[in-house]
Amino acid sequence: MRVSRNSLSVFILFLLCLSTLTGCLGNRNWQYPPSSTGTYLKDKAATPVPAKAIVLPLEDLRGNGLKEEYSKAAIPLVPYGEVYYQRPEKAEKPEQVDVVRFDPPTDFSKAIAAELDHAGVFSSVSFVQSTTQEPADVAFRGRLRSTNWKRRLYSYLLIPVGVVFWFLGAPMSETSTALEMDLQLNPVNDPEKVLWSMTMEFEGKRFDGPYYGLEAAVESYPQAIQEALRPAIADLVSLAKQDPKRLMPR
Repeated sequence: MRVSRNSLSVFILFLLCLSTLTGCLGNRNWQYPPSSTGTYLKDKAATPVPAKAIVLPLEDLRGNGLKEEYSKAAIPLVPYGEVYYQRPEKAEKPEQVDVVRFDPPTDFSKAIAAELDHAGVFSSVSFVQSTTQEPADVAFRGRLRSTNWKRRLYSYLLIPVGVVFWFLGAPMSETSTALEMDLQLNPVNDPEKVLWSMTMEFEGKRFDGPYYGLEAAVESYPQAIQEALRPAIADLVSLAKQDPKRLMPR
């Protein structure tokens, strides 16, 4: 099915208008804890495990797939156009609403260290680039498997008329944020010995329109890492109370 000239013109005009809404997009840089909550997780250890912990950058196992097909929304009777990034921070020419400035392997690891430090699970916790950076007893190592980002731009099957619905308050697009990683705790000098481990997954979705939600999409990753960490922090806090020796090198 071909895109009519009128439909494509309306669609292009909308994207040009959207690109001018920079004031509505807010800060596109990484921020943790999420500005929506402004706080770390609530679980706190009664007594810290007497060990110094470090958190290393996550090993990046994500793919490099991408799909940029917003233009399909300009085809009559096609319900939406879509973009998909496995590494959203690497997108070369995204629409401004899709821009996310962060370094997941490092920023996520710093978030993990901050949450652990706030929870008081260990006597001290810090983010480091390598095990030689500072002395420690145990190290958190992990693998980042997914940060898939998908946005669907809805046309309501009625391009060019469907654009009117956006400005009447109907959702313009839907953003899906997926996060998958695993984390394990090892003696700092024995990475093969696993003291604790957990696999974490989270997927969040949100709608937005010209008047709402555009500034919140970038918050999806700080929220995702916090929600993914919630069961992990709770489990470590529980172990610190019930079986602290399990979290110490032996």
